[in-house]
Amino acid sequence: MSRVYKTILKICAVTSLLPVLGPARRFDPQETAEPYTDFHAESWVQADRVFRQDPRWLGGDAAYSVDLGGQRVLWLFQDSFIARRAGAGRGHSTMVRNSVAIETGYDPSRAALKFYWRTQKGRPASFVPERGDTWLWPTHGVQLGQKLLLFFTKVRRDKQRGSLGFQNFGWAAFLIDNPDEEPSAWVLHRIDVPSNPWNVIVGAAVLISGDYLDVFSPAEPSHDIYLVRWPLNAAAHGDLASPEWWCGPEKGWTGQRQIVHAPLPVFLKGSMEFSVQRDAQGSKFLAVESVGFGASEIAIRWADRLEGPWSAARRVFVPPESQRPDGFVYAAKSHPELTGADLVITYVANSFDFGILTRDLNIYYPRFVRLWFSQRLGVR
Repeated sequence: MSRVYKTILKICAVTSLLPVLGPARRFDPQETAEPYTDFHAESWVQADRVFRQDPRWLGGDAAYSVDLGGQRVLWLFQDSFIARRAGAGRGHSTMVRNSVAIETGYDPSRAALKFYWRTQKGRPASFVPERGDTWLWPTHGVQLGQKLLLFFTKVRRDKQRGSLGFQNFGWAAFLIDNPDEEPSAWVLHRIDVPSNPWNVIVGAAVLISGDYLDVFSPAEPSHDIYLVRWPLNAAAHGDLASPEWWCGPEKGWTGQRQIVHAPLPVFLKGSMEFSVQRDAQGSKFLAVESVGFGASEIAIRWADRLEGPWSAARRVFVPPESQRPDGFVYAAKSHPELTGADLVITYVANSFDFGILTRDLNIYYPRFVRLWFSQRLGVR
């Protein structure tokens, strides 16, 4: 089975359980009903060019970003096409499991981007290497003082009949002591992390709230979203051994060892990839996600507190690639460190036909959307 085909299967697993927006969608009864109103969203073609600055990096998905400060932004990509030489197409490329880039400048329409991957025996290789049949797909991360904490999904092959060819089976984390240097010089320290009995893949959306590091995390296969946290000081020292989970208003935050049954999801049927950030006024939190399968839409949720209650998802943009007969659109998320709109969003457009994927260089590069709110209920 080709790696391109495995990528298609990966996307199926990430998105196949996402419902289309509409009356049949199942919502948490705790969710709020307050809408954002009067918004405008549009494709940002000028910013799309930032991902095409290296003739050997020919596209990748996920596209998580982390603000490193000083006009530097780390980009984290999952399966990425790396050409064996400049000028070669995807048919003469290696698909590595992960790659990274550093953006210089917070305006992506004017910024410079430099990509990084490893080389093994003269061929492109994953930035964070595989371990036997296990590989790592990067998710989100955060700068903690002088250190950088990155989260990854652990993945392995699944040869069982009827499977998609791979299985997400846990999470990993790395602490980097020298994030101010180029990624090629980084020293990655793998952290011991606890497993959990609920098959929650920790690391989809990370942000600092007060004295805690809060991490939104999806469960497999339900895609219900849970919230886990650590004290900032512990996380900055790579101590993730004792997480606390949000278990609802009655039980509050509870240490993992004290949980008898399971934590309470903060919202139901989310996405495996999404983002959470504060709004421009700092009064609410916004989650951005892809909703639907194939011809998906970009939607937002909002809440006054990280723990919720969270709103239902509201559609804000239909990517034009969703109109293609082979359209496969996913991985929407916002990037609060970037300038150019109230929300700067990326998504990935793919194809159900992996032959088209290898030939069509108009897809599989992340695409930008910029969104402005002209009014929000309760804010003038």
